[in-house]
Amino acid sequence: MNKLNRFYALIFTVALTTLSLSAKEFISLTQLLEQAGKATVEKYPDSDTVLLDDFIQTEYQADGTSETWDDTAVKVLTEKGKRSQRTLTLHFNISYGTNYFSKVQIIKPDGMVKEIDPVANSKVMVDPGQMRANIYNPNSKVSQLSIPGLEIGDTLRYITHRIQNKTVVPDTWSDYQTFEHASPIERTTYQVIAPKERPLINIAHKAEVTNTVNFSETSSEQSDKIIYTWEVRDVPRMFDEPNMPARYTVVQRLLVSTIEQWEDLSKWYWNLCLPRLEAVTPEMASKAKELTSDCTNTLEKINAIFNFVSQDIRYMGITTEEEAPGYEPHDVRITFENRYGVCRDKAALLAAMLRLVDIEAFPVIIMVGPKKDEEVPQPFFNHAVTAALDDDGTYVLMDSTDENTKDIFPSYLQNMSYIVARPEGETLLTSPIIPAEENLLKICSSGSLDHAGNMKGESTLLFEGINDTVYRGYFSKIKPEERRRFFEGQIKSSMPTAKLESIKIEPAELRDTTH
Repeated sequence: MNKLNRFYALIFTVALTTLSLSAKEFISLTQLLEQAGKATVEKYPDSDTVLLDDFIQTEYQADGTSETWDDTAVKVLTEKGKRSQRTLTLHFNISYGTNYFSKVQIIKPDGMVKEIDPVANSKVMVDPGQMRANIYNPNSKVSQLSIPGLEIGDTLRYITHRIQNKTVVPDTWSDYQTFEHASPIERTTYQVIAPKERPLINIAHKAEVTNTVNFSETSSEQSDKIIYTWEVRDVPRMFDEPNMPARYTVVQRLLVSTIEQWEDLSKWYWNLCLPRLEAVTPEMASKAKELTSDCTNTLEKINAIFNFVSQDIRYMGITTEEEAPGYEPHDVRITFENRYGVCRDKAALLAAMLRLVDIEAFPVIIMVGPKKDEEVPQPFFNHAVTAALDDDGTYVLMDSTDENTKDIFPSYLQNMSYIVARPEGETLLTSPIIPAEENLLKICSSGSLDHAGNMKGESTLLFEGINDTVYRGYFSKIKPEERRRFFEGQIKSSMPTAKLESIKIEPAELRDTTH
């Protein structure tokens, strides 16, 4: 760890030590002990833990900044449940705020309370998950807390404190809560304290479990606050099914937001990206014209510039943005000159270069994963691509982060929610579904058998759509001898005595996505 990182780690540790002295408590210890005594394996025979109580209180300001306290109590019923609670994890981005454990207790069945020091038993590190995507954001943090001495029958009680001192979209606030888990819920309270000048505009309670949630809204003339409260009781546990959608998209859930419509997010992202799109150079203009000099129509121009951005601009980056880290692209000039960038950088560069050859193109934010609930606009997206207008006015979607696809918009991004950044605004859209017949692996085999019983055969494998993308990407990163071993392994797995005599992969240059 370098000196600068050690300095920040020290400051962060001191801050946690100071802040954790004043935890805000909501759960009564006396009531909790009574609750825990009744929550037994006999009462919940199919569960490893049970959520006894959880009180979440968020107060946000007119500018969207907020403070959230979460007081949680979980009883451990089985060995598996104990293992699941031994380490607790919080994710946060210090560009926007912080999140930490303020108070941690183990409550024994006899009522004895064991205090766990959250500072001494936790460590904060840069989120290692981002490294897999060739991205380094030193502000993306993970806090892991170890719980020593936790046993079956204990109740684990912990309080977290999340402070958001900056918002992604200025002057807005949104949240998403699930009221159904893989453990039974005896009681959960979710409370939002809002300023009257910026109340919740959109609220959606989805996949409701009948008679488990009560809602109330209170305010007074003397107060400048509105208090929204959802009280949740006695929700049975849910059971995951094979290949089911992401759990949070199908269970009982609540979405709240101060954003009126999706078009507001579209206009926000356009205004955020516009100064970056305008940072073009004569060299960029010259390159765009060179790439499209032989093109005769709009789609040919789109493909020519897409191939350049996808293959000549490397996917990697360090997050240094200040206005909206994680969403804001760098100036397109920087990405073009450096020849590298992350998804939002490449998406903006592609849009800017297309605009230099008179094609209307726009940055796009997309949710890679389950489709978003349309009822409540929220700025939670995790990827950036590009959209251009074809001659008929329809969108041509492109993902220039995929360096090995023949399809400018790969099949794995189908049926996903996205927003095109446009000055006049655009609503939430869904990427088109690619027909199955365009994503096949076609195999044609022929062979002959001699008098001795030896068989000699030849197989031609044609990879299409998603298969082309995946296998082309894999084969382009390994050596020819490793490709041969791959196919030999596949053959010998079904015919151990078979021998691979020859193999030929076309095109010879796998990164040539025109073939």
